[in-house]
Amino acid sequence: MQNIFIHNFPFSKEAAEHLQNLDIDIRKLPLEYPTSFKEAFNRLIELIKKNLLSEQIDTSLTSSEVLIYAILRVFIEVLDDDFLRNRFAEAFSKRTEKILFSESSKTLKKLASKTFNWNIIEESHIAARTYDWKLSYYNFLEVAPKLMANDWKLINQIMDKGWVSLTKEKLIRILAEKTKIYIISRKISREEIPKLPEDYDSYLNELKLNLSALKKDFISQKVYSDEVMKQAHPPCINFVLNKAKKGENLAHTERLFLTFFLLNIGTSLSDILDVFKASPDFKEDLTRYQIEFAAGKRGSGTTYTSFGCPKLISYGLCKRELDPMDWCMNGKVFKKLLKNPLQYYRGKIFLLNRDQNKKN
Repeated sequence: MQNIFIHNFPFSKEAAEHLQNLDIDIRKLPLEYPTSFKEAFNRLIELIKKNLLSEQIDTSLTSSEVLIYAILRVFIEVLDDDFLRNRFAEAFSKRTEKILFSESSKTLKKLASKTFNWNIIEESHIAARTYDWKLSYYNFLEVAPKLMANDWKLINQIMDKGWVSLTKEKLIRILAEKTKIYIISRKISREEIPKLPEDYDSYLNELKLNLSALKKDFISQKVYSDEVMKQAHPPCINFVLNKAKKGENLAHTERLFLTFFLLNIGTSLSDILDVFKASPDFKEDLTRYQIEFAAGKRGSGTTYTSFGCPKLISYGLCKRELDPMDWCMNGKVFKKLLKNPLQYYRGKIFLLNRDQNKKN
């Protein structure tokens, strides 16, 4: 049973202990474990090119998934690229969520308590509905704010003496999100990585080439122009755009906010699509449809205005502390009450145009 657990969850503490017992020297991986090494390389190439992380590319492979995961991590840490690290973590998050739906409650509890150090109780109880689990509120708050939807706010949960009631489905969702956070957080500093032999060079060079090609395709120079981002966009938009640029998975509310705002300031549909192409779960047809729907080109024809400041505050998306103008901190733009980030943008455009006219 332990072998099945570490196969399914190779990022777990049990898997790390198993790997430690093998006493592996990462400098010798290409020579001592050539099949697993090539399998890990092929999976990473597929992740870069297709945003997929296959369970097994070489079906004749009998090597441990723990070893393959370890080799994947070596590649990712040596490349030290946030875009790739986020894409990898998101892929494992989805993999974990899929696996957990077919696992026993014992497995769910083991992953939560031993790998994530959560205080969790399996207890069927009825409030407004039937719940299967109770999770400590401070463990719940490690993850729930990142999900950002209203039904994950603490105020909307059933609580009793510091315990948050969860259905099995919600527990699995929060475990999957924690998996992503956990993998990203276990970043290894370059100083901890030994000098790798030449056996790694050809693999690393090909990974770098593929990664560079992917990022060139994704980045829209118009949207990510440093001048525009720094001088015109409000800090809340810059924050979400930077997440998109790094390939981080955006919450639903972040996607809506970004789409509505960019449409409101006249960004083309194709440029908005380019923003989301770096997302780990990007699906072009679906994203295009959603953007066109928001632009009023599909459905009822309704168009949408960017979220206002009060709503952004409630979603945790207000980034007033990052505002170099102090407009957000003061709550005013040219003595007018700041109610929407579009006011900020228009105010900055006015200043930029004024300054340009003075130069001319």
